[in-house]
Amino acid sequence: MNVKPKQVLSYGLEDEPGLRDSVLTAFAHLFAIAASILTAPLLLAGVIGLDSEATRYVINASLVVSGIATFIQVRRFGSLGSGLLSVQGTSFAFIGPMAYAASVLPPGTGVDQLIGTLMGCSAVGGAIVIAASFFLDQLKKVFTPEVTGTTIFLLGVSLLFSAGNNILFTISDREGARLAYTFIELFVTVGTIIFLSTRAWPLGRLLSLSLGLAAGFFVAFLLGDLTVNSSEEIGVFFLLAPFRFSLDFDLLILFLLLPIFLVSLTETIGDITATSSVSAQPIEGPVYMDRLRGGVMADGVNTMLAAFLGAFPNTTFSQNNAVIAITGVASRRIGLVLAILLVLVGSIPLVSFLFTMIPGGVLHGATGFLFALIAYTGWTISRDRAQTGVRTLIIASTCSLGLMAIPGFLGSLQISIPTYLSILLGFPVATGTFIAIALQIGSLLASRKS
Repeated sequence: MNVKPKQVLSYGLEDEPGLRDSVLTAFAHLFAIAASILTAPLLLAGVIGLDSEATRYVINASLVVSGIATFIQVRRFGSLGSGLLSVQGTSFAFIGPMAYAASVLPPGTGVDQLIGTLMGCSAVGGAIVIAASFFLDQLKKVFTPEVTGTTIFLLGVSLLFSAGNNILFTISDREGARLAYTFIELFVTVGTIIFLSTRAWPLGRLLSLSLGLAAGFFVAFLLGDLTVNSSEEIGVFFLLAPFRFSLDFDLLILFLLLPIFLVSLTETIGDITATSSVSAQPIEGPVYMDRLRGGVMADGVNTMLAAFLGAFPNTTFSQNNAVIAITGVASRRIGLVLAILLVLVGSIPLVSFLFTMIPGGVLHGATGFLFALIAYTGWTISRDRAQTGVRTLIIASTCSLGLMAIPGFLGSLQISIPTYLSILLGFPVATGTFIAIALQIGSLLASRKS
């Protein structure tokens, strides 16, 4: 990644801002990431079919675990952690794969077993990331921008289709005035996000998702379109419950999630490199590689920790780099204050209670726009690699879509194939990633021969 450490900072990495500046800057980071941390587990809980109590648990747990994970990443324990102002949170990348994984488990699989399997496989995936942190040089040769761009594009497209289906379901479930309310909330939410994300105001672009959700929620409140279950007890204080969900394991589910773990790892490399750059730290050499390895390792440890505590996979966020660039503050103290804020906010049950009240038009409209941006990001990554990137994306995407038709075609000929293979072929994100990796390995072998 070609990034030059030229950022002029008010507070450098080891500087210690006063209490007022520390809290204000930490809140800027919190506002930039809160919506993403809260939305991902809410969507995943809906896909899995968790009841309201379990849904609220995973939302609060996601915030608390993000605080603990951020503390580990920033504070650094030995070689664990980047030692930078790196922020951790629940990853959107796993929504599509986990939704597909949930749909292919045997009929009759209970919700508890389902979420236990997903979290057990996530814990194993975290362990794989830890092991991969010792082989970053080798992995970077295979997981190139061509591979990463293809995976992100396919992931964004699959998520976009899912969001579209959710919007259609929300609309079909309503009629009369309630249907009109849904369209109004959808328009306000997406309109606010588009307006802010296209302005020259950097902070507005950064907060566009959070403010879009807030605007849609406020309009729903004015229209009286918020569903409140007054019979539920909210509680005063939230506490983590280790192994709230009993962990289980399924090799096929791990195989479906594995490409996302590896591509997420490459994104972490990019995020930490960018954080080093905006923090006026080296982006090459032994110090940089030590930070990089520690940051990736912390990603894996934090994902395992999340699974044990009842939250979904964690990864580094890129929003913190924009906040550092805007504020000129790269101090690790800010990251430690932010970690405390995340734990405190996550310990308030009212936060998850209010978030679960967000109407479908608001939630799926906002995430639909976000998923479209994810797909576009994948396309731009591939496009920036000129012919090789676009060629890889087109070949992998086309082949993965063609592979989806194979089980049905063979079935029409009364030819059976193993269930595991049929399930794998039905998930284009995984097959597309494997095809892109195969193309990259073939390119490497060809270049060595020449």
